[in-house]
Amino acid sequence: MPTAASASTIAQVNILLLQPEEVDPEGKARLTGRRAVHAHTVLRAEVGQELAAGLLGGGLGKAVILAMGPEELVVATHFAPPAPSPEDVLLLAVPRPKVLLRMLAHAAALGFGRIVLFRSWRTEKSHLASTAMDPTVQREHLLLGLEQAGRTCLPTVQFFPLFKPMVEDSLDQLELPAQRFLAHPRALVPTHSLRLAARAPVALALGPDGGFLPYEVEQLQAHGFFAVHCGSHPLRTESALSVLWGQLDLLRQRGSLPQ
Repeated sequence: MPTAASASTIAQVNILLLQPEEVDPEGKARLTGRRAVHAHTVLRAEVGQELAAGLLGGGLGKAVILAMGPEELVVATHFAPPAPSPEDVLLLAVPRPKVLLRMLAHAAALGFGRIVLFRSWRTEKSHLASTAMDPTVQREHLLLGLEQAGRTCLPTVQFFPLFKPMVEDSLDQLELPAQRFLAHPRALVPTHSLRLAARAPVALALGPDGGFLPYEVEQLQAHGFFAVHCGSHPLRTESALSVLWGQLDLLRQRGSLPQ
């Protein structure tokens, strides 16, 4: 299973993402490890160069390189005020470990503010014992997604080990957006026929490869999820996430245009 360090060899870092504790009161930061190596070997950065940067949980800005070596980077930073926190919510049945880590990075890059993981009937029990369920490992991949997309808001991650208790006892307390959609390859309604409220957040529920069971679909529908499909051919979960979120986001942007 790839770690954040190995994953970074295939993920383009488009911002230098700093954590608040790394920045001193004067705005200076000393970085070592993956980010410094990336700046040195991939970006070919030099002293005096200005890099796009972001403060985790804060705003975007710039980092000017004051000093650097093969595994060290000293920068002076300036960040704009933070943007509003994203409100989209992804409910994801735990997929295979490698897929899960990739999907966490994708979800962070797409701008989901919350991720709710749960075990569906088709989720293999062994997946729950993998290192991909370790919050520290998940956080590393979420950070990679933020760096790639130029975002700074780290999604929160919750996990429910059983589907039925989650739906019956917890779903109504999660304060999900009113616009709720359930990806289901046999749904009657295609996404392109939807009308979404302009700029309003969405909750998107995705099952594992093979989809949700009919019982699971019924339970989610009973809690306000509307079943939709994004085409006549089934997609892998990773592809479905990108396609569905892109279509839903386009629809709500169109909803904000004058008619």
